[in-house]
Amino acid sequence: MHIRRQAILLFICLCCTFCACRPKSADQQPSGPADVAAAPVVKELQHLIDSGANWDGPQAMERLARLKGSALQAGPVASGYYYYLEGMHYWYADSNQAAISSFTRMLPVKPTDTSQLADLVILQQLGLLQIRLASKIDDSTFTRLFHLIALAEKYQYAGSWRVYDLAAEIYFRFGDYDKAETYAAMARDSYPAADDYFRLSLFMEERSRIYERRHQYRQALQYQDSALQYALQQPDTVRLATVYSALGVLYEKTGDKPRGHALMEKAFNIKEKINKVSFQEYINYGQLHQEKKDYPLALQYLHKALEKARQANNNGNLSVAFNGIYQVYYDKGDYKNAVRYLDSAAETALAEQEDRQLRKIVEIQALNELKVQQHKTQDLSRQYNNQTIIARQQQVILLIIIILLVLGLLITFLLIRQRKLVTQKMSIELEQRLLRSQMEPHFIFNTLSVLQSFIRRDEKEKSVKYLNKFARLLRLNLENSRHNLVRLQQETEALENYLSLQAVRFDNLFGYTIHDIPSEESSGICIPPMLLQPFVENAIQHGMRNIAHRGHIAITLQLQGDLLHCVIEDNGQGLQPAKNKEKNSLSSIITQERLKILSIQTGKLASLTITDKADEGRTGVRVTLIIPTQRC
Repeated sequence: MHIRRQAILLFICLCCTFCACRPKSADQQPSGPADVAAAPVVKELQHLIDSGANWDGPQAMERLARLKGSALQAGPVASGYYYYLEGMHYWYADSNQAAISSFTRMLPVKPTDTSQLADLVILQQLGLLQIRLASKIDDSTFTRLFHLIALAEKYQYAGSWRVYDLAAEIYFRFGDYDKAETYAAMARDSYPAADDYFRLSLFMEERSRIYERRHQYRQALQYQDSALQYALQQPDTVRLATVYSALGVLYEKTGDKPRGHALMEKAFNIKEKINKVSFQEYINYGQLHQEKKDYPLALQYLHKALEKARQANNNGNLSVAFNGIYQVYYDKGDYKNAVRYLDSAAETALAEQEDRQLRKIVEIQALNELKVQQHKTQDLSRQYNNQTIIARQQQVILLIIIILLVLGLLITFLLIRQRKLVTQKMSIELEQRLLRSQMEPHFIFNTLSVLQSFIRRDEKEKSVKYLNKFARLLRLNLENSRHNLVRLQQETEALENYLSLQAVRFDNLFGYTIHDIPSEESSGICIPPMLLQPFVENAIQHGMRNIAHRGHIAITLQLQGDLLHCVIEDNGQGLQPAKNKEKNSLSSIITQERLKILSIQTGKLASLTITDKADEGRTGVRVTLIIPTQRC
């Protein structure tokens, strides 16, 4: 990385030297009447940028389509503003790849002076950084943010409040609420329009979110009430409904459920009148009636959510809606319908997992293609500049060409190497996600068979308990597979449910014990999901087979500083040649890779040790894992 930075800096210096030595050509003339004619369209585009509430929706796209021709012919500033608005429209529509393409086209292909197009440079970086927040926040995110703040302050950018507002959002998502509050205040103080009640309402709501995340609900209510006062003075009913809904949630969290529910119902009724109710709001409203035990209304709104999910063909939302309907039927005691919707929830959740993996692969391919296209564009620009230098300065060009060739080879080598490392990392992460998201089909079928036998024997209490454990395990596995970190209590709960189900399935062929960490010590501790279950599964599938004595599996968890020591021990038949050796080997290799990456990311020890206890004169296998933990 250090070599790459030096090479890039040297390349920039050479480009600057070349630009300084290059004489002005005859075609570089002062701006004339074209810029004057461009003023109206530039002002209209600037007005659209300032009215951020109108970026999304068909009306905004129609207005952009009307302005496209005149904007693209009115010079680099007007075309840059147009592509920024186009990118923001795609971003609101969740078309991130199209948004990136639009933001990339904001600046001219030829190298430009940042001071002349500072507004476009800052707007472009704002848009690209907003898209990045959807995937991750890391050191490079803050590096780009600090560079953006420095640019805005250096060129006294009139819309600096946008930069501060984005900084507040980044720190909020990162969990640094003090910095988030500081930048939120700076955004509010630097906003020029004192009568823009829509934007002022958003500023107050942002401060309220920060205090809510700190669990300081009294201060959060004060800011949210200010957001309501501003929202009442502006015409956007969706903004007003959003504030009512947020207030309702806060009152519910402070214990005033009747008032909270009344505000949420008010918000819901406003949006329902203008047909602006979202999928999640139907879900929340259905759950609200479920809490009131008004099951017919709960089912009515949950089925509306289900219909929205079907219209959007969104498997993730379908799974959430099916699961919500299952919960209502379960509370009603209608277990037949509950099982039916639980099956639908499981099927759509698995389909959603497959869709997410495919979308990730397509996104990776699109990003790689975009990078290749950018490199081609840069190469063409360099060739054009080199030809101009050759024609003007023959004595200097030979040295520049030699240096550029060396730098080009070095940068190409570094980029190829970096791309290879990134591709390898993505491949490992994809394998990890696939491994985490899978559940052995035989386990599911066998579990359902056991449940079926309970039902046939009319053992209702056992059936319900068994179904609850299986449903909870399935839900935990699906939820945990979506995240890189889960709470330790969730992982332990999933293990306990899994072992309990397997013990019943194998007719108590083995027993188990889990020596857990006290809840007061494990609170707020997170680890990567599905690290322990593959080894517990191996202990059952291979260790407990064909043994003459009653098996036993012991899991011991100990927290030593920031490291979790986990020992999984059984008294089975020890290490034996596995029938599915390839799967077991892949599971161990990927687990070791996950621990290695985790150790690099956290700078802490992470290890895996598998011991056959036959060397100690005993039977069974002992698996010892040391896992770095994180606070969450």
